[in-house]
Amino acid sequence: MKPLTNTVHKYGFPVVQILLGLTFLFSGFVKVIDPVGSFIKVEDYCIAFGINIPRMLQYMLAVGQGLVEFALGASVLLGLWKKKTAWVAFLFMAIMTPFTLYLAVAHPVSDCGCFGDALKLTNWETFGKNVLLLFFSVVLLRFYNKSAVWYGKRTSRWCLYWSLVFPLLLSIYGYRHQPVFDFMPFKVGNDLNALTASTPDSIDYRFMYEKKGVKRSFGINNLPSAAAGWKYVDRTEVMVREGKKPVIDNLSILHPTRGDITKQILNDTSYVFLYVSPTLEFANRSYVDEINNAYQYAAKNAYAFYGLTGSGKEAIDEWRYEYESPFDFCAADDKLLKTMIRSNPGLLLLKHGVVIRKWAFMDIPDFNRLDRQLGASRLGQPHPRRWFRVLCLIILVFAFPLMYFHQLHTGKLALWTHKRVNTHETV
Repeated sequence: MKPLTNTVHKYGFPVVQILLGLTFLFSGFVKVIDPVGSFIKVEDYCIAFGINIPRMLQYMLAVGQGLVEFALGASVLLGLWKKKTAWVAFLFMAIMTPFTLYLAVAHPVSDCGCFGDALKLTNWETFGKNVLLLFFSVVLLRFYNKSAVWYGKRTSRWCLYWSLVFPLLLSIYGYRHQPVFDFMPFKVGNDLNALTASTPDSIDYRFMYEKKGVKRSFGINNLPSAAAGWKYVDRTEVMVREGKKPVIDNLSILHPTRGDITKQILNDTSYVFLYVSPTLEFANRSYVDEINNAYQYAAKNAYAFYGLTGSGKEAIDEWRYEYESPFDFCAADDKLLKTMIRSNPGLLLLKHGVVIRKWAFMDIPDFNRLDRQLGASRLGQPHPRRWFRVLCLIILVFAFPLMYFHQLHTGKLALWTHKRVNTHETV
């Protein structure tokens, strides 16, 4: 029995530690890279529970939760302050598990947002996941002394600081530019015509007839005649193939005078610029000139240019009066616009319904310098981000200081430096 117990401790505990740590790390990572998306989820919770708090505090809560989860995941994986980390992980799951049970039963929100927009789970799936993580946290709390020691007291503190600073830098980048990974249906390269398309359910009808007390089912192409003695009894529907629901089911763009122009925009075989501002009242106003330059370039080359906003007429009139924006503003759902681009404002470039480019307000090119049409420019070609390369870069940037701290803890770095100094003195 003892060898079996030792085997479980030796191999089972590291598996639990890795799974628990990676889950916290992934959950925090997808939140911090998309701070606007995390804010939207916090906003949904505030509305569902009738909580009225300032927007800035909502942003702080959204980013803060991601930072805590990321740092907690790193601490579990690296074995930092083993006992304290085990207690924090257990208390975190002891709070979140009953809360997600309430979400599953009461259903105040449709998606808890624990994995951001990277992985959608139902409320019951989230509760099941948390039950498993709660079990893992109990195991971690019971056998925390089995985890390996990689860092000392001083280097553990530095690792924790880095585990908080690094995701904060990712969050700042995601807010000022765009998330390093785009999990939205409006990401570069996606065909919006395909994502808004749907197919109806394929249904077959079966007809029940009766003759001399015997009932029989017939298809629509071989119905019996009344002359043969068959009497109609009932009709049933049989699902042959379930239809396809659209991935984007709320894309509606309403022009102030021309009505719904969604299809016109998606079917335009030329380039279409969409200036997106979910709420003009909270839009960054430092880059209005760049937007107007983009409009002038579009007008010069006969490209369509529309503004999209969820704000009302008063805010639109105030904006156009103050900045003399020459393009028309169309109405769209503000949550849809936040899904289009995580920037307020931002600029989208479409061609035949395909997302060619997305620019946050800080990244809008200087179209005054572009002396050719988009078809002959790199700006007119889709340039999706290579996620594997970006992921490897992120892992390297995060891991390099941790490896440096580990070398400091083990003394190998000091020994290497000492040898270099001695060699130099000898020479």
